[in-house]
Amino acid sequence: MQCIINDETFTFEEDLTVSQLLAHMDIDADRVVVEHNGELIKKESFDSHIVKSDDRLELLEFVGGG
Repeated sequence: MQCIINDETFTFEEDLTVSQLLAHMDIDADRVVVEHNGELIKKESFDSHIVKSDDRLELLEFVGGG
């Protein structure tokens, strides 16, 4: 399965949930906003929302600092 994440192509062995994809990319689900094919995905849907081949995602991570 290939998908585009933040304008880069990524290849995975199979379709993944948003949670699985974030874990695979070592991204903290509590610190990210996910847009999937132009639609914002609520955090409570990360475990059930499926990412399939040719989907487009935008991931925006919140970074603290001072």
